[in-house]
Amino acid sequence: MLKFDLYLIILICLLYLIGSFIAYEITLANLDNISGGLNTFYKYLLLNIFFPILGFIFFSLIKWRIIKRLAPILLFLSMLFLILAFIPIFKLPGQTTARWFKLWFISFQPAEFIKFSALLFLAFLVPLFTKDKTYFWLSLFIIGLISFLIFIQPALSNLVIFLVSISAGLLSVRYSNKYLLVLLMIMILIIGLSFSQEYRIKRILGIIKGDEKGIAFQLKQTRLAISSGGLFGKGLGNSEFKIIGIPLMLTDSIFAIYAEETGFIGSLILISLILLLVLRIFAKAHKITNEEKKFFCYGVGCWISAQAFIHIISNIFLTTGIPLPFISYGPSSQFAIMSALGIINNIENS
Repeated sequence: MLKFDLYLIILICLLYLIGSFIAYEITLANLDNISGGLNTFYKYLLLNIFFPILGFIFFSLIKWRIIKRLAPILLFLSMLFLILAFIPIFKLPGQTTARWFKLWFISFQPAEFIKFSALLFLAFLVPLFTKDKTYFWLSLFIIGLISFLIFIQPALSNLVIFLVSISAGLLSVRYSNKYLLVLLMIMILIIGLSFSQEYRIKRILGIIKGDEKGIAFQLKQTRLAISSGGLFGKGLGNSEFKIIGIPLMLTDSIFAIYAEETGFIGSLILISLILLLVLRIFAKAHKITNEEKKFFCYGVGCWISAQAFIHIISNIFLTTGIPLPFISYGPSSQFAIMSALGIINNIENS
């Protein structure tokens, strides 16, 4: 029998209301980097809220035993799109990276869906570690392959979020430390290799040198916007930097606009809502004895918290292209998160 978690849904709705209001302001200013005006706001509502809600409802309706059958298919499709994104004909025009998959009028980020599908598939595989070591090596191979593909896109932030969520799942089911040690070694190795990439070194050096007209311009603007908000903010709709313009205001820099208008108190409220959502997921996981479900819940909770943390920190210290859950324009990310939350919504009854 389907049951909706009212507490979870209220928190999601509150976060969506905040996101919709900020998106409306930004798009109305005609200064966003997507298309501008109300058409962009309608696009935000359709792709960033309406379709993800459909994903939430769909996965809320599916029983856990059916999800178990779907998990390998979802992982296979996610992996397929992740690989196809490296082929030039499937890349977005002008893109040098392999972060986006495009076919006709459809485009999305496969790395966002792999967070969901891999976490779900591994949830069914990990409890088998104690029965047969083959499952451990299979899990390690899948994690390693996905990590390598995300690394060469390149998308370090997505890779960190993916590995953090898997690590959280492993911790929740309390397996031998050697499994976590191997995963930690992979994480350290990949992050170390990431900082050897030329474009990332240039970005860091540009910020250190204060290259305000180059790579550090966006970071300078987001910092100024956040700091100018003070304790209580300038008031809803009164953002000055929304008019001046910050690169990628609707996606990577949306927290800066929100913080400018609502100040430290408003920022604290937003962060608290996200934390309450994560704590609700953890509370549901704590009640569950099934290791598969527990792994998935803790993994999703850490996925959302890690993504929110990286987005907020990137507006202050080091710019990176990660959407803020429920707030930024990022249909691929939002659909994946809401699909995962759909499973969690009814996980105790499925």
